[in-house]
Amino acid sequence: MNISMPKATFCICLVLTVAMAMPGATFAYFSTTGTGNASAGISKLSVPTATATLATDGTVELSWSAVAAPGSGAVTYGISRDGGSAGGTCPNASARTTATSCTDSGLAIGTHSYVVTAYWRSWSTISSTTVKVTPGQITHFRLQAASTTPTAGAADNLMIIALDGNDNTVTTYTGSHNLVFSGALESPSGTKPTVSNSGGTAVNFGSATAITFTAGVAKVSSSSNGAMRLYRSGATIVKVSEGSISSSPDLTLTVATAATPKISLTVPTTTPVAGTANNLTITVSDTYGNPLSTYTGSHDLTFSGASASPGGNTPTVSDSSGTAVAFGSPTAIEFVAGVASVSEASNGVMTLYKPGSNSLKVSDGTLTSATSAVTVTVATASRFTLAGTATMTAGGSNSLTITAFDPYGNTATTYTGLHDLIFSGSSASPNGTLPTVSNSSGTAVNFGSATALNFSSGVAKVSSSSNGVMKLNRAGVASITVGDGTISTTTPLAVTVNPGAAAKWAFSNVSISAGVLGSTCLFTCSATGLGNSGTLTARINVTDSLGNTVNAVGTGHTVKITTTGGTIVGTPLTISPTGPAESTASFTFTAKSSGNYSETITAATNAGTNYASATLTASK
Repeated sequence: MNISMPKATFCICLVLTVAMAMPGATFAYFSTTGTGNASAGISKLSVPTATATLATDGTVELSWSAVAAPGSGAVTYGISRDGGSAGGTCPNASARTTATSCTDSGLAIGTHSYVVTAYWRSWSTISSTTVKVTPGQITHFRLQAASTTPTAGAADNLMIIALDGNDNTVTTYTGSHNLVFSGALESPSGTKPTVSNSGGTAVNFGSATAITFTAGVAKVSSSSNGAMRLYRSGATIVKVSEGSISSSPDLTLTVATAATPKISLTVPTTTPVAGTANNLTITVSDTYGNPLSTYTGSHDLTFSGASASPGGNTPTVSDSSGTAVAFGSPTAIEFVAGVASVSEASNGVMTLYKPGSNSLKVSDGTLTSATSAVTVTVATASRFTLAGTATMTAGGSNSLTITAFDPYGNTATTYTGLHDLIFSGSSASPNGTLPTVSNSSGTAVNFGSATALNFSSGVAKVSSSSNGVMKLNRAGVASITVGDGTISTTTPLAVTVNPGAAAKWAFSNVSISAGVLGSTCLFTCSATGLGNSGTLTARINVTDSLGNTVNAVGTGHTVKITTTGGTIVGTPLTISPTGPAESTASFTFTAKSSGNYSETITAATNAGTNYASATLTASK
């Protein structure tokens, strides 16, 4: 409005300022000093028109009409919400702007009142408006647990809240929803974490779990609708999601071990080779395999379930100082937080020696482990043994069994198929017949030559007349050995070879005054270069067909020596009735004194059993 005042002459001695303010009111401003005549007018500051609109979750867009300044200078604006400063980009009374819009954010659900104040110099006008903030769309879940330090296997009741972008509970999120829980791992023994669904069934993490929400919140009822059980001890996180909507932040928990302890063995190799190291891990844990952190330091354990090898090697486990301790004896093992692990060659290195199945256990005197099945396999063959008849007749058969053994006395069952073996320890008979062993195809192979024998599970046995039939031809004691070029017998097979049946007369202990005697002088013999009047002496033995002197032929056996030329002295000869069957004396042959000659000396039965005669040719 305008107020007109008549011109007058007056004196104002004070500065008077009058201001009235109310919603929609007009403000007047007077300021003068001095004396004189004046005229005055009254103007006003208009009231802005404010509008508030809900934009997104917890966000309000405000705008207001611009107010014209009554005079020089700009009009500025400040915003208040619910009696305090607004947020977002909105100005306030102490930080005004000339803008005519702003965005307020982070509002809680409910009705909010806004006041827009226009300022010009010392004048101001106000306008108010309200807006109702409702929950937005669900953007994430919040997980809460009854305990953040649950015990492994114990129920921990969850509360799941559906929230919008400003953490407001989305009350419209209701009914059954298929949620998927994740984050926690299964226990060392394999028990998976679970959450009960709305029907009370425990569902594994990672699978859809039907959970019922009421006004945006899911709570446990009895043991249904969110009772969580975790089984792996230690720090963990738990998440929940429904499609692209997931929990934020993650629920952090520390799971304590269960109360009931047990001891267990972990064997890295369940099929170790005899004599090789097998590093054990020994764990004292709760029901679900979580190590007990309180079980620490040195503990005396006793191992069982394996026995000594045939060679007497006792199964052992190394103690914490590296000493191998026999099964059945207390073994000091060092634990750290419930777990004992091997360090170099100490603290649980197990060595087993006997092949076959074993059911291993460990006990600390209070706790005893379940059995751990371990099947030991035989080590590589390192030696042979020979078995056969200890006594035999020269020229007869002796069926051998050849067994390959590992270093611990176990039959080396992996030594199989054809192997070339070489036999030794016996020589040819007096008549030159060599000892033999039949190969896998039945061929008699001389000692000293490669003999192919077939092994089955570490053992070579005779089949019919093949694969190990030995024939020795020289009477006496033989020490038989065998090897394949890498391994051999460590103890020879001692065989006593008896002569065969008495069959022939044979020359023995032959000596000549000159010339050369044949290499084999037995049933037939030759002496060359004897010269005129040369002499030959010899004894006569009773032998088997191979030339082995027989024994104890009894009384009444004499042999007559004849020649086609020259002279014989010492005939007939008597054969010793006991002991080796040889003449008690020697005969002597003297060649003629001149001229060339080739005479035949014959030894034949004179009295007693008739044996095949022997001949010797003597020449100049």
